[in-house]
Amino acid sequence: MGVTSPHMFSLEEAAAAYALAAENIFGGDATFLNANPAVVPIFVSMLFQSLEISIKHAGIESGLFTMQEARNRQKRSGHGIKELAALAVEKLGGDPFDPIVMAMTFSNSGDRSSQFIREMICGNRMQKTRDAYASRCLGYGEVHEGDFALINPIAEWVSAVNQTAVNLPKTIDILSQWHSSASKSKHFAIWLQGR
Repeated sequence: MGVTSPHMFSLEEAAAAYALAAENIFGGDATFLNANPAVVPIFVSMLFQSLEISIKHAGIESGLFTMQEARNRQKRSGHGIKELAALAVEKLGGDPFDPIVMAMTFSNSGDRSSQFIREMICGNRMQKTRDAYASRCLGYGEVHEGDFALINPIAEWVSAVNQTAVNLPKTIDILSQWHSSASKSKHFAIWLQGR
């Protein structure tokens, strides 16, 4: 591998990179994952890492919260996606998790994109996976069967996370307008003018 010039990757680049890496591991079908079950926790962690970074980047760049506020909120849970999303929603003043899910998936194609992102953030079925991801137990060989669940269809799940990372500039625009608006409306549609 050749030597490249130093580059500090932005959070936006990192979010897209984790999603792209997961997409490449998946390879378009579950054959590789089925043949190599030890890869599943790594694959799932990449998707969660992408979403965590996406939420953090969108929140910071839109002015919802600072990096320090994000770190303080996640301190209790390690890398808690649910806690980070809750911080964003508190700052927006909307209903639980709806504002962040709607803003982050508004520009995504696919009818179920918001369902995949919501499931990752707060779905009951993914609670054990969120906990395993947040604890970073993967690096210590402490992964047990069932710690890292998959969401089917996997191709749509991967696409939803990837699109969420790629569409971060649009998400930031929506969150910025929502955050700076004088309106106290909790309805998302008010911020969709001019999209």
